[in-house]
Amino acid sequence: MNALAKELNEIIAKENPVVLDMLSDLGKNLFMPKGIVTQSAEAKEKAHKYNVTIGIATDKDGPMFLDSVYQCFTDMKPADIFPYAPSSGKPELRKRWKEKIADDTPSLNAGFSLPVVTNALTHGLKIVSDMFMNKGDTLVLPNMFWGNYRLTFSVIGGAEIATYNTFNEQGGFDVDALLDKCRESAQINGKITVILNFPNNPSGYSPTNS
Repeated sequence: MNALAKELNEIIAKENPVVLDMLSDLGKNLFMPKGIVTQSAEAKEKAHKYNVTIGIATDKDGPMFLDSVYQCFTDMKPADIFPYAPSSGKPELRKRWKEKIADDTPSLNAGFSLPVVTNALTHGLKIVSDMFMNKGDTLVLPNMFWGNYRLTFSVIGGAEIATYNTFNEQGGFDVDALLDKCRESAQINGKITVILNFPNNPSGYSPTNS
């Protein structure tokens, strides 16, 4: 294991060992190389005169640009147009996003990290598969699920998919079927992953408070 990955795992183990146990083998071995990305982050803090580490150049006034290009975007600030966005998303956007999630769902205030920006839903699902699932792990899904789940988690990731009845006889979400399938699947290898996708694709169903 790379020393940087080992260091990250030690940090996670100290802060929340349960999360470390959730990670896949790949997830535990991932790390940010100390190359151009790290150098760029360091330069943002220390390069006060010029910064030409990644894709653009900046000086004390901000990003350097051609007037012929900026004249097409004069209703926006150069700092919002020309710099590279961080791979996980702009920090100020992620912070505001987390605040909105906490306001909309107070029960989550027990603690969760900054959201990560992904390149649409499928990219987000692939990250979940890579970070948290090993080949042969079980993914529990309703029997009505988006076909891309099978491609992402099973065909590419090698996971086993176990399904349960989506709706009960009253037309609501079949919670009992979900719990039964979780118990059954957990006895196989001691680990399961559950995705609750609402509104459900393809039915469009979303559960109510009752």
